[in-house]
Amino acid sequence: MSSHDYNRYRVDVPGGQLSVGVWEPVATGPGRVPTVCVIHGITSNHLFFAGLVSALPGVRVIGPDLRGRADSRTLPGPYGMAAHSQDVLAAIDTFAPEGPVTLVGHSMGGFVAMTLAGMTAEQNDTGAEAGRRFRGPVLIDGGLPLPMGQPHEDGPVDDLNDEDLDTDDLIAAVLGPAAERLSMSFGSVEEYLAYFAAHPAFVDGLDTVATESFVYDLAAKDDHSFQPSTPVEAMQADSADMYTGSAHREALEAIMGSPDSQAEVVFLFAERDLVAAEPGLYPPGLTADFARQWPQMDIVDVQGTNHYDILLTETGIDACAAAVTSRLGAETDGAVE
Repeated sequence: MSSHDYNRYRVDVPGGQLSVGVWEPVATGPGRVPTVCVIHGITSNHLFFAGLVSALPGVRVIGPDLRGRADSRTLPGPYGMAAHSQDVLAAIDTFAPEGPVTLVGHSMGGFVAMTLAGMTAEQNDTGAEAGRRFRGPVLIDGGLPLPMGQPHEDGPVDDLNDEDLDTDDLIAAVLGPAAERLSMSFGSVEEYLAYFAAHPAFVDGLDTVATESFVYDLAAKDDHSFQPSTPVEAMQADSADMYTGSAHREALEAIMGSPDSQAEVVFLFAERDLVAAEPGLYPPGLTADFARQWPQMDIVDVQGTNHYDILLTETGIDACAAAVTSRLGAETDGAVE
């Protein structure tokens, strides 16, 4: 028997309607149902969290498809962390208007979660009430500054720390393979799945969650071929905003500048990166810097996982579920201030 009933809805946002998946728990105890909002990565969709949802019985999970992705692919720009945060807030206002809601973000979704938490925390007295609606955020291999030429005690973290690299170079180094995929066409769904089956991050095979997420991502073209739903320009705009945008930076300062709100944050990082190579997207030297800079934040090293299967393998899901559960709290507890 499934732990949740799943339905998909549409929510009005600037430029059209945002597609939102909602998993309602089948069996719940007395009192208010705890609610989580999961926010996916830069070329992903909400179905990538289905394995984590199964590990959260009794919890309502809201999962929007971000603007320009999957079933929200027809929503136009502007993109960026602030725009995505406002869209996610619209989904939360629709399905959990009273809160509290635990924010969970994977990859770029972590940047959106941090931005949303920080934006509401920075507002006036009315906004402060909104800020108390959120717990966390729980950041899964994302949401904290990516390496950009920062020196570390153990030397350069990786090639991204070349001082001569500009923002476009950094984006290409991290997301080049993803950008290439977005420009490709596939003759069939099976051909698209074969592409991922050969991807180094999925050498152990595609499970049901990954398969359904990848199939859901495909958009049919007039010539009966398929292509990934995310426009290249959306990925480029969001990538640049993660590195240089002010909304996330200001939100990070607001959250991490307070010991209480800093202690709400959980950061989980994978051992390997987007192509299953070591070090991960967040190398050990950088995560050690985070621990020194923000000592109240919980940091979880999820060994044996890469940037993607941290949400697919038993090891990764167990770690993520434990982190989320730790931030659900009692309904009367305080949240991010």
